[in-house]
Amino acid sequence: MALKPQTAFHTPWFQIATIDPGDEPGGSTEPYYVLLRANGVIAVVLDERGRAVLIDQYRPPLGRLTLETPAGSIEPGETPEQAMKREILEETGFVCDYLVRVGPCRLMLNRENVTDYFFVGLRGRPAADYARKERGTVHLMERRELRDLVVSRRFEQTIALGGIYMTDKIFGVDLLEDPLDVIESRLAAI
Repeated sequence: MALKPQTAFHTPWFQIATIDPGDEPGGSTEPYYVLLRANGVIAVVLDERGRAVLIDQYRPPLGRLTLETPAGSIEPGETPEQAMKREILEETGFVCDYLVRVGPCRLMLNRENVTDYFFVGLRGRPAADYARKERGTVHLMERRELRDLVVSRRFEQTIALGGIYMTDKIFGVDLLEDPLDVIESRLAAI
């Protein structure tokens, strides 16, 4: 059954809408609220030395900075690859020699009908003649440091963790542990 959402609230970034729950197994007939937004992209980017390229992002709901991988929305007319290249450039000022799509992910199946595409960027480096306009500090972090943040439960970007896990399970590549040459040889061939 195709569900037609009815917008309840609209912002430049997302909408909140109601949909008919249809034949919901629990028997509810109450309107169901959903979040409507554009499909998105997210990447773990490794520079030429194998360091993770991360950025500080201020998150108003948390009232503080978080350390994250590049991510954003796919604009109308863009492919996921085009959007990912644009987001990496805008947020970090970097370009990558290789950009490998690992797979689609869905973060909130209970509230969204969107797809976020996870990528791995390899051999990232600052783009020539590009002046970054976005706020937030870019960090080049040794992968063992990122692993330690994950293990100590201080890396909060859950969708990035899911992408790291997918990369390991689909391609047999541990982005936090494997030597850079192993990562590159397995992913650059795809």
